Amino acid sequence: MAMETRAIASAGEATTDWLAGPHNREAILSKLDDLVSLAACHREDLSLNLLEIDRFQGIADDCGDFTAERVLAKTASSIRRNIRETDIVTQHGQGRFLIILPRTNLSSSWAVAERLRSILEKIRTKSPAGHMFTITVSQGLVGWECGEHSASLVSRAEEALRKATEKGRNRVQILLGPSLRART
Repeated sequence: MAMETRAIASAGEATTDWLAGPHNREAILSKLDDLVSLAACHREDLSLNLLEIDRFQGIADDCGDFTAERVLAKTASSIRRNIRETDIVTQHGQGRFLIILPRTNLSSSWAVAERLRSILEKIRTKSPAGHMFTITVSQGLVGWECGEHSASLVSRAEEALRKATEKGRNRVQILLGPSLRART
């Protein structure tokens, strides 16, 4: 399935992700660079959540692209409704969303992630055959550490997500940064 992120161009520049909101992936990653710089400058917390719809490819294969896109749209809408206005969300691959939580420590971001997990597993979608089904999500959650670059933060979130899926899906997996791992 070749599902593409559709962007709406304004003034010649694609800045709106049709599913996830006001910015496309490149704009979000640039914004993450800015937020990491601000967190460093002001010694503030910053968390990153990589959320993936469990077995999304199976939904697309079994129910078709139209149903898969409806699942994506419902998921994106639910995420946007259940995070703060200052938080940022965008698609990050097929069935994945990157959520940036400025000024949020790991404990608070874990509460947000668990709330999202609980809300999303209650969404019901109808298959083309008329059967109702629900989804679950796995999430990789990390907190920014002093001196860390945004690329490292995203990489750690991807590793945390990988661990969440290895441990059975439908869960939030936190991956501590190097300085916190050294203390445990």
